[in-house]
Amino acid sequence: MIGWVNSSAFEAPAYPVTTKVVQIDNSAVRRGASAEYTTVATLDKNQEVKIIGEHKNSKGELWYQVDLGYMIGWVNSSAFEAPAYPVTTKVVQIDNSAVRRGASAEYTTVATLDKNQEVKIIGEHKNSKGELWYQVDLGYMIGWVNSSAFEAPAYPVTTKVVQIDNSAVRRGASAEYTTVATLDKNQEVKIIGEHKNSKGELWYQVDLGYMIGWVNSSAFEAPAYPVTTKVVQIDNSAVRRGASAEYTTVATLDKNQEVKIIGEHKNSKGELWYQADLGYIIGWVNSSAFQAPEYTIKTVQIDHAVVRRGADSSYQTVASLEKLQEVKIIDEFTNSKGELWYRADLGHLLGWVNSSAFKKPEPGPISLTGTYYVGNRNTNLHSGATYDYRVVEKLNFTSKVTVLSGFINQSMQTWARVSTSSGNIGWVPFKDLVTSTAELKYVYALNNAALRRGASSSYQITASLKADEPLLILNKLNGWLNVETNTGLRGWVLESQTSPVSLKRLTSPSTYSEGTASYLVWKKPTDFDFTYTTLSENRLKLTQGITDADLPSFKVRGIKSVETVQSTATQKSVILTFEPGYTFTIRNYSDKVSIKVMPTGLLGKKIVIDAGHGGKDTGAIGPTGLLEKDVNLATALLLKTELERSGAVVNLTRSTDIFLELADRTAIANSSNYDSFISIHADSFSSTSQGSTTFFNSTVNFNGPKSEELADSVQKYMVSSLGTYNRGVKEQEFYVNRMNQLPSILVELAFISNPNEEKLLRSTTFRQKAAEGIRKGFQDYYSSF
Repeated sequence: MIGWVNSSAFEAPAYPVTTKVVQIDNSAVRRGASAEYTTVATLDKNQEVKIIGEHKNSKGELWYQVDLGYMIGWVNSSAFEAPAYPVTTKVVQIDNSAVRRGASAEYTTVATLDKNQEVKIIGEHKNSKGELWYQVDLGYMIGWVNSSAFEAPAYPVTTKVVQIDNSAVRRGASAEYTTVATLDKNQEVKIIGEHKNSKGELWYQVDLGYMIGWVNSSAFEAPAYPVTTKVVQIDNSAVRRGASAEYTTVATLDKNQEVKIIGEHKNSKGELWYQADLGYIIGWVNSSAFQAPEYTIKTVQIDHAVVRRGADSSYQTVASLEKLQEVKIIDEFTNSKGELWYRADLGHLLGWVNSSAFKKPEPGPISLTGTYYVGNRNTNLHSGATYDYRVVEKLNFTSKVTVLSGFINQSMQTWARVSTSSGNIGWVPFKDLVTSTAELKYVYALNNAALRRGASSSYQITASLKADEPLLILNKLNGWLNVETNTGLRGWVLESQTSPVSLKRLTSPSTYSEGTASYLVWKKPTDFDFTYTTLSENRLKLTQGITDADLPSFKVRGIKSVETVQSTATQKSVILTFEPGYTFTIRNYSDKVSIKVMPTGLLGKKIVIDAGHGGKDTGAIGPTGLLEKDVNLATALLLKTELERSGAVVNLTRSTDIFLELADRTAIANSSNYDSFISIHADSFSSTSQGSTTFFNSTVNFNGPKSEELADSVQKYMVSSLGTYNRGVKEQEFYVNRMNQLPSILVELAFISNPNEEKLLRSTTFRQKAAEGIRKGFQDYYSSF
């Protein structure tokens, strides 16, 4: 090619080229002569660098222009001056002391220090609040620590013995703070401080070894109430969070179960409740649970009789009863409206039913109003209150309708006159409506369960059901279930050929820790697929394939909350909200789901680097004979050094010129507990093709969402470092990405088929720039949720 060069390029520089020795480790090299410019490299202490110029900026700071061989940048003159502050060491006195980015508690925590850890002090600063902070050099990073971390606590450290089981440890000295751990009765804990809050409550600061928190002083006081035991008389009696039926149920008790009573309370309704200690949880039980009931049997006379939590129509619906269903009545109550309600024992729960449900109705109008939902996929709106009337509209499953009135026809069927969302008014069978979608009951088919026309094996089979296919229960008869599939197909199936719980659920949550990482693990009854997405506010959503999930009752470090939400009629999503400063890696195994929760940042992250090709597989060959396999390996080794220098843990699929099958490379990743995977390649097509590309896969790889995030970060910084044409991030089904269980990418550094880019790929400088750019990409990827 032909081009123009300024004549100054051929003139010796006026500034005398010298060398200087770096005095401060990790000194920044910037794009320009000011701290506002981007950092493009860092210098090690005692590193000798070539000085080719100097500049005093508008702030009066002297900056040197340095030539590092592979790049030119600017370094503040202070980097070459021995620090005035005498370097000393101090011993940490408080466990888990925070190392922050700056000299104030407002700055982000970047590391924590252990008690008795000796650290190097390289500076100090008193901030605007008058707090003294020390600058510490941890070897792999520099940060700031409050001076109090090096002072033995003034409070005399003592121990106390917990008197109440499951006592809460909170973030601060008030019940408003989040619970971060629980204590067992008779557990001995270390007390390192105390505080009386604005309510006059005394709280103790406790050191549990792995964390520090606050416990109310009452946890260490023996309860005044005389502990007794009582025997449960009613099966499935509810244990609630508080002394009222409005509180959530946290457990149930079996008939004849003996429970420990540690307190009692009469609420505003005059109900007596007992506080029960079940060993693993404390809750409240209505005193009636311990009284042997005298019961009668009553027969339901209307369709869809509602069972509620309490003896009033304002209470939540917990079940519904079919016409002619026999019910065990164990109590009765006349409420303030003068309505008589019966307490029904349904076996699996207790509830209240209005006495009118047991009175034989007469044909004619009845009082019926409220908001309801369509309870199956075959409900039609008729012009009158029998099936003989014209169909006005087919109603959508779970669509909302407003009930205007009711009518019992000559066949003794109850029909509701309703208004639909489309504005039509007509009649529907009242049994086809529910007050809440929570009333809908499902079972799940076993593989090849037969769906028949009637409730007998002599009836014709209309369909063979798939394993775990959700079936909406419409009716029961002699061990058979009348069900409806998601497509609206109705029929009868043997109850023994169904499961009451889905096999596509997450069960038995557990947790454990490895270093700074915590794991949340769910078991899977069968191997099933689902997907995940990341949401705003540090949230992870597991969805599309999960029917339910058991929620953890324990705290996982880095996770603020775990909840389930209904996503479809038969599926739920699990939403995990993470604490700020944490990220995750998720693995979907055949028998479990594992979520690894880690602090953000590259420190401690485990990365697999795959140098493409090798051995007999040369990869592409450049115009002058450069082998792609050699470029890949050399760059991989440089990247390993870059990542390890930033605190990452690296595993190479190959560190020498050997041949590996593609399956061998993914096996290394899939059998590990690593966090991400990168495969390094050089592209090849024509002599004019140019630029750098990053590939990922989401069509097969479960970790497609995280793979795409990683690809975006690496491509951005790699291209910036190399100065090559940006060919972008692309979806592709390369084997090492497609068959990988980790967030994984494949980078094409440049085109080895292009003579100009082949020359770059042969250069150690270019390979080093690639390694630095990719490392920055990983730093960006791991810097946020």
